[in-house]
Amino acid sequence: MRYVKARASQNALDKSYRIYVTDSLKMLTENTSRYAGGSSFTLRYVDLIKKPVNETRTSEEIIGGIKGKLKQLGG
Repeated sequence: MRYVKARASQNALDKSYRIYVTDSLKMLTENTSRYAGGSSFTLRYVDLIKKPVNETRTSEEIIGGIKGKLKQLGG
């Protein structure tokens, strides 16, 4: 169990570091592009890696889908 906690903690640190570095680089390129008259990205790294939550099913539909999959697995 300690390994799982340590791994989750390390993953959270890695993710936050990546977000920090990419946001810093994004800010540097934005400042440079303003000075030089160019363009820059508007999308952040965190926007690319996070999974969108577009769930439109009702709870009954979700439960029914799970039951159907379990029935298929059971035979």
